[in-house]
Amino acid sequence: MVMMLMAFTAIQAQRLAKPTETHRGTIEQQMANAPINENQKKVDALLKLAFSFRGTPYVYGASRPGAFDCSGFTSYVFRQFGYSLDRTSRGQVNNGRSVSRSELKPGDLVFFNGRARGNRIGHVGIVTEADNAGGTFKFIHAASRGVRESHSTESYYLVRYMGACRVIE
Repeated sequence: MVMMLMAFTAIQAQRLAKPTETHRGTIEQQMANAPINENQKKVDALLKLAFSFRGTPYVYGASRPGAFDCSGFTSYVFRQFGYSLDRTSRGQVNNGRSVSRSELKPGDLVFFNGRARGNRIGHVGIVTEADNAGGTFKFIHAASRGVRESHSTESYYLVRYMGACRVIE
């Protein structure tokens, strides 16, 4: 009986040492071969394009690769992927589904009030990273110092956040 128990234990130990097999291969193989969400690929490519414009000068009203204002930048980048956004930041807030700050994902648009600090949208950027537990995020945008990445905790943006929307579902 003791010998049978020892043999059974040895067989179980061998099974545990091997990767779990299924009819499609190991779990690790399945994960490596899993199709990547098409929208995630699109967001990754969109952010790569957005970052390629880092340092591009800010020019009010511009929406071309040589110069951008904030909404010109977001509308240009999204247009390259087949999305038509309004030309103004105030209009772009209606170009997607509203999402809460705790739901932000890379690729979402984030909105801030402008220099007047009224209750009016005046600036827009594209989320690059989000910490939903902490309610913070990074975003790329065309600011007075050109296209750059900023953090929601920077004093200028911290008090100006107004909301977000998701264009790419």
